Amino acid sequence: MKPLLIGMFCTSLSGVVAAEPLTLALDIKGTSLAELMTLKITSLSRKSESLSRAPAAVYVITQDEIRRMGVTHIAEALRYVPGVEVARMEANKWAISIRGSNSRTANKLLVMIDGRSIYSPLFSGVLWEEKDVVLEDVERIEVIRGPGGTTWGANAVNGVINIITKDSRDTLGGQIKLGAGLEERGLAQARYGWWIDEQTTARVYGKFTERDDSGSGPTSRAFRDDGARMRQSGFRLDRDSPEQGHLTLQGDLYQGDLGPKDHGLGAPGQAQDGGNLKLDWAYSPSTERTHELQLYYDDTTLETRSLIDKRQVWSFDYQVLQRWRNHELVAGVGYRQIDDEVETRPAGLLLPVRRSDELMSAFIQDDMAFLDDRLHLILGTKYERNDYSNEEWQPSVRASYAFDDALIWAAWSKAVRTPTRLEHDIFSPPSLVAGQNLKPEYASVYELGWRQQWQERWQLDIAAYWSEYRDLLTLEPPTLGNEMGGTVKGIETSLSYQARSNWLLRLNYSHAEMDMSLSRGSAGVSDPRVVEGNMPRDMLQLISLWDINPRWQLNAYLRYVDALPGQRISSYWAGDLSLAWRPAQKTQLQLVARHLGHSEHFEWGVNAANAVEPDLALYLTQEF
Repeated sequence: MKPLLIGMFCTSLSGVVAAEPLTLALDIKGTSLAELMTLKITSLSRKSESLSRAPAAVYVITQDEIRRMGVTHIAEALRYVPGVEVARMEANKWAISIRGSNSRTANKLLVMIDGRSIYSPLFSGVLWEEKDVVLEDVERIEVIRGPGGTTWGANAVNGVINIITKDSRDTLGGQIKLGAGLEERGLAQARYGWWIDEQTTARVYGKFTERDDSGSGPTSRAFRDDGARMRQSGFRLDRDSPEQGHLTLQGDLYQGDLGPKDHGLGAPGQAQDGGNLKLDWAYSPSTERTHELQLYYDDTTLETRSLIDKRQVWSFDYQVLQRWRNHELVAGVGYRQIDDEVETRPAGLLLPVRRSDELMSAFIQDDMAFLDDRLHLILGTKYERNDYSNEEWQPSVRASYAFDDALIWAAWSKAVRTPTRLEHDIFSPPSLVAGQNLKPEYASVYELGWRQQWQERWQLDIAAYWSEYRDLLTLEPPTLGNEMGGTVKGIETSLSYQARSNWLLRLNYSHAEMDMSLSRGSAGVSDPRVVEGNMPRDMLQLISLWDINPRWQLNAYLRYVDALPGQRISSYWAGDLSLAWRPAQKTQLQLVARHLGHSEHFEWGVNAANAVEPDLALYLTQEF
């Protein structure tokens, strides 16, 4: 099967070489190298800057690439980003991280939707199955590999992912999308956008997805009952006024379940529901100054066999951008209040049952330009005060130098992951009692990068890093401790080639090595070899994006993921193919084949792994 898969990929490429030059209405819009190098990003320094001049390991997934992939969930779109580890554990559960420390509860990666944090304060990780968007409404996904604590705060240790949705002005009119497949059993979504007045636009949407059970696991239980259903709706309103600035109001409601539909303590399956409301305001009284304000409220409920977690998050964030001579200064303050109620089975495993926590923060970062804007020195730090480890500082230093067609950059950053509600208050005597003396986990990260473009046809992005960790969380019966440390070093590369105006090739490769050890005072329950073995040493992705003619597109994806000894998972090759046909200007049919190369394969889990099976799905998109 593997030779057949590789042969199919190569065949799709060789067909392009023999083709005559085409003048296409559907050039690689939003994906061509010329457009990517001028793309603006905002997640690195909390200000708009060109991707080509960004002094960090940044990768952007554009809307065009998301559409070509034919994916229906954020997690699947991240599989083809260098350095991002994506492993599907069950039908709708993922382990996702950057530069190691991956698990179902990976807690060193900050994920946001339009700047709203979506990690759970219970364990500082992301429950990917309950976080969803209409991917057609996503403008881009910005992925920053490396620390982001100076601007975004604690838990942005190994990276930052920001899913940025479109202004409602860019989604006017209607769109309906329907789909079904062997594993992705059903997709139904609708969105409509309209003008309210000359300065105001709005959109509303609804989305439903259903995923089939995953394949068999090591226990030979075929088709474990882990299928998933998700229902979500929401709105966005944008008002753009020269006198009052840009105002955005948006919100979502969702409800989903995994496995059997009986919920509550002791019942099988999982259920989640919640909603959020967010207000953003940006105002520029002059070209030298911009004010930004963000307010949001998030209400979530998670029900599993062992707990019911109910929480509300209130968040306030203000920042100002000031340009003065050769300085571009960004500074801000923030406040967040988290109220929760956690019931456990047996009762009393997390005490107190109800808790209210506060997080206060302030940051400042100065980007200084020299030598006719070629040399940049960026200094910054963030101060945070939380209820678990008190005060934390997260400084960073970045420098870059731009040549005519290249950029070289270097950085040092200190990042922190603070203790969580679960770690601080867990209580299960006599085997485990609360870790109320836990320290934060620290990382000191050194990075060096090079980005270059040749003749608007080749583009190379290389980043090397060395991360030193200390005070990592360990199990020290009868409590928790901070007795592990070590290093992670690696290199991440992305090479793109614009073979023609209608054909783009990309090769992504990452290599990483982890060396962890326990301190002499450790009880030795936590095994560094498992932590090391949860990170693939090598990952490779080959991508081909081809506009055959104005009506047809063929996109091919091939990936290799190295073995995970800590999970007893073998290395594997897998591929995806997407064939899109546009019979009319506002109609598209897309046939997507996913996870090709095996009858089924495993990506995560020592004992409870469920297999990822090949999928074939058909989607119809109609605009009006």
